[in-house]
Amino acid sequence: MGIQIATKQDMPWVNEQYEKARFVPSQYDHEHIAIVTYNDQHAGVGRLVFVSEDEAEIGGIYITEEFRGLALAHQLVNDLVQKARDRQLRQVYCLPFEELLPFYEKFGFKLASNNPNSIHPAIAKKHQWCLDNYDKNVLLLALT
Repeated sequence: MGIQIATKQDMPWVNEQYEKARFVPSQYDHEHIAIVTYNDQHAGVGRLVFVSEDEAEIGGIYITEEFRGLALAHQLVNDLVQKARDRQLRQVYCLPFEELLPFYEKFGFKLASNNPNSIHPAIAKKHQWCLDNYDKNVLLLALT
């Protein structure tokens, strides 16, 4: 297992995975995109999307079917959380499906305040998009 930073050449593969999951495509220039590998093969992807100088969203966590059950998502999220902490971001959000709350709580995420003034507008907009477009409930979490 390993983590590598996506290059521009990796972007077709990255967005192919996001298309499978019905996730918003990645924008290389505004994101830190990490690829988790297993036996030197791309096994999954995740990203840190910067919405301001000191705020970001951890998301797009997707492990390909053949590599599920190997704790790769844990390694990927752990790496992204560490990158966010290294950058000393003021706020880090996450928009997971409701059933993934226990997984994200292990990394220090908690339900975000219901106060719309405390949530970055881009995150509030994306959360609403998720609620409108997915069949499952999507939570709004913040890293504590």
